[in-house]
Amino acid sequence: MGLFTRKKIKPVHKPKEHPKPAKPAHKPVKHPVAKTQPKPAPKPVKFARPAAVPKLLAPPKLLDERAWELLKASRVPVVPFMFVKREADLPIALKKVGLPAILKVSGPMIIHKTELGGIKTAMTEDEAKAAFAALMKIKGADRVLVQKKMAGLEIIVGAKSDPQFGHIVSIGLGGIYVELLKDVAFRIAPVGMDDAIAMIRELKGYEILAGARGQPAVNLQALADVLVKVSRFAVSEKVKEMDINPLFATVEGCWAADIRIVK
Repeated sequence: MGLFTRKKIKPVHKPKEHPKPAKPAHKPVKHPVAKTQPKPAPKPVKFARPAAVPKLLAPPKLLDERAWELLKASRVPVVPFMFVKREADLPIALKKVGLPAILKVSGPMIIHKTELGGIKTAMTEDEAKAAFAALMKIKGADRVLVQKKMAGLEIIVGAKSDPQFGHIVSIGLGGIYVELLKDVAFRIAPVGMDDAIAMIRELKGYEILAGARGQPAVNLQALADVLVKVSRFAVSEKVKEMDINPLFATVEGCWAADIRIVK
């Protein structure tokens, strides 16, 4: 076979190509997947500070010494007392009121003596001196009230000025019975002896005053007399408020042991 002899060449078969998928006319829109994120914490709300509210001052009460002078002048029986400014005068006061004695702090701005530890009992003169020194260290103290220590049924007697009715007088059992009974009787001042006795009989604790369960009865006539005098005093002195707490009531009579007067 010569060089120029043609050789049959087998055709190479190409693999059939599959037709490509037709492109869509419009590309599908891919929607973004919402990602769940924690909600941000709310910002704290800032409130504006309110304007400073002025403190309500307690009604101006009479100085203790003046209040005791007025009450004594009204002929309301009072526990023997004396005000002392200097320790040197303390023996004179103890001689006047006797021992045992009660010493109470006193000052223009002092109202609640018990809360300040401003009431002390002295059985001897030395105890009285120690109590006097301690009381005078209380802020606002300018003197000490020295009183005879007394016992008896504690009564609360008060008076108050009312814009509609004028002065109103009240009476109730004090001490442990204040919270227990919450028992008070009222009358418009001035009251007479009959009204005063009626007020006493209206009290739920009247049987206690009359001597229940063998207890000694208090002097009801003397107690009614105090009500009459307090009612007249409140009207004549034009007091806004006053209270005697306690008023010790016994078989022998009644004596005011603490007094507050507001004019």
